[in-house]
Amino acid sequence: MAFDVRIPEPGELDELFAVNSFSFGMPPSAERVELSLKLADRERLLGAWVDGRCVGSAGAFTFELSVPGASLACGGVTWVGVAPTHRRRGILTALMTTQLAQIRERGEAIAALWASEAPIYGRFGYGLAMQQYEEVRLARVHAQLRGHPGARGRARLVDRAEALATWPAAWEAARAQRAGLHSRTAAWWEVRVLPEQDRPEAGWSPAFLVSLEDGGETIGYVRYRVKRGWRHGLAAGELEVLELVGVDGGAEAALWEYVFGVDLIETVAAHNRPFDEPLFGLLEDPRRLERYPVDALFCRVLDPAAALEGRRYGREGRLVFEVVDDFGGYAGGRFVLEGGPDGARCRPTGETAMLTLPAEELGALYLGQASALALWRAGRVEGSEAAARAAELLFRWHPEPWAPEIW
Repeated sequence: MAFDVRIPEPGELDELFAVNSFSFGMPPSAERVELSLKLADRERLLGAWVDGRCVGSAGAFTFELSVPGASLACGGVTWVGVAPTHRRRGILTALMTTQLAQIRERGEAIAALWASEAPIYGRFGYGLAMQQYEEVRLARVHAQLRGHPGARGRARLVDRAEALATWPAAWEAARAQRAGLHSRTAAWWEVRVLPEQDRPEAGWSPAFLVSLEDGGETIGYVRYRVKRGWRHGLAAGELEVLELVGVDGGAEAALWEYVFGVDLIETVAAHNRPFDEPLFGLLEDPRRLERYPVDALFCRVLDPAAALEGRRYGREGRLVFEVVDDFGGYAGGRFVLEGGPDGARCRPTGETAMLTLPAEELGALYLGQASALALWRAGRVEGSEAAARAAELLFRWHPEPWAPEIW
C-alpha cells in the first residue's frame, strides 16, 4: 500500500486532528483543534495520507526538558495515532522514521513522550525513563502530619490573572530541582494549565487556585477541584489535586497542610506524583496512603554525546559503552563517558566497551531513575556485573524525576 508522510497543508489540519481523535476513540472536536493549534508548531505536525485521505498523525512540541542537573532542548512527541482501519501497514513506522529525522535535524539530542500503550515505542529506540504514581489517595481522617521544620508561608486564593503572573516562577524553580519537567510558554499556561474556560467533569467544581506566599514571594501553588457530597448528614466530599508545586520541601509540606485542612472533605486524591513524594514522610501513618504506580515518560536519545554531556551525574566516574541502534542508527556507536556532579564529557572511542546496550535502554537510563544493574540482571544490558554497578552509580540521580503533566 502506497502512502505519503508529510507536513499537512493549512486546509488539512481538521482532517489530521480528526484522524487522531479516531485513533484514540474520541469524537472530532473543533474546540480541541482550535486549542491544539494555539500550541502546535505546525512545521512539526505530520500526517500519513492514503488515496488522498489522512490515516495517521504525529506531532511534537518544542520545549526544554529538565534532565539531571540541567535542562535540554527536547522534542516533545505527541498526537501519534493511526486510524484503526489502517493498522499494521507500516504507517506508524513511517511516521516515526520521518519524525526522528526531523528532531535530529533540529539539533535536539533527545525526544520524549507519554505512551498510550507501553510496548509500542521500544522498537523505535524509546526507553521507559520514568515511573511515578498515577494517583495517591488518602482518607482525610488519616491525614495526621508530622510537620516539617521548613514549612512556611500563607495560602491565599488567587484569580487566573494572578496565577498566570506568579506561578511560572515556582514551576521553573521546581524544574531546576527535578528531571522530567518541561518548560512552559505563556501560551501553554493560558491554554493548558489555566484555561480561560474551565470545564470540569459533572459534579466537580471549577478549579480553585491557591498560592503559597512568603515575604511577598510565591513559593508554591496548588490547583484543585472539589466534588461535594453528604452521607447520612456527614460531609463526604472529594478533593482532587490537579497540580501541587513547591519551590522546596518546606513549601510542599505547607501546601499539603493546606490541602488536608480543607473542610467537608472525606477523601483527597492527587494525580501524577513522584515516587519519592514528600507526603510519605510527612504522614504519621503512611501505610494509609493508597499509591497506584504507572509508567510515565519514555525517552529517546538521538545524539549520545550531546545528551550525555548535557546532564550531570551522581558521582565522578568513567564508562566505556557501546549502543546498538537498530532504528535509524542515531545513537549507535562506542563512546567514553567521563562525568560527575559538575559536568561531563562524552565522545566516540575505539576502546573496548565495558557495557553494550540497545538505544532503548540508553533512553531508559537517561533521566536517572532506571537501574543499570536491574537492566543488566534482566539481560537488557551486556557486560560484567562490575561495569553494570559502575553505570548504576554514575547514572542514578536524586531526587526522582517527575512529570506532573501529560502532554
